[in-house]
Amino acid sequence: MTLPAALLVTPLPFAPTKSTLSEGSTPLHLPADRQQDWLEGQIGGGVRAVAYHLHASVHVNSNAIVLGQQPNPVLWTLACAWRDRILPYALHGPALITGRADLSGTYLPLTGQMATQTQAALKAATGWWLEHDYDIPLWPVNPASRRFAEAVAVTRATL
Repeated sequence: MTLPAALLVTPLPFAPTKSTLSEGSTPLHLPADRQQDWLEGQIGGGVRAVAYHLHASVHVNSNAIVLGQQPNPVLWTLACAWRDRILPYALHGPALITGRADLSGTYLPLTGQMATQTQAALKAATGWWLEHDYDIPLWPVNPASRRFAEAVAVTRATL
């Protein structure tokens, strides 16, 4: 089995059901060339890379809120777990997780260990949010609420 070079994390529906299935991420092949075009195509517009982890880059749409992209509590939960603190802002839209950029600015694939850990953490976060689907509409209004610390703790436990 080939490990993914990148992971796509899409928002959960605002009203998930117990039958909503999600592994938390979709593994993708990271192209070696024309990465910027590929990243923009995956997340729907201008890309901004954010470093929530020493060995990963999180690529988000720089205009996600303006474009009306849906909040992404699973991505937020992973970012909080990686930073080991509750982030006081919401993350919106789909995102891609890759390895960090090399000196030429080319993003590297996730290492095997990083891909495996990140997939497990995203699956744990997704499971928590699906189990607590009534909290999803509240989350973007107040992500710093103490009730979401449990989601972060469950996710952090897998890292």
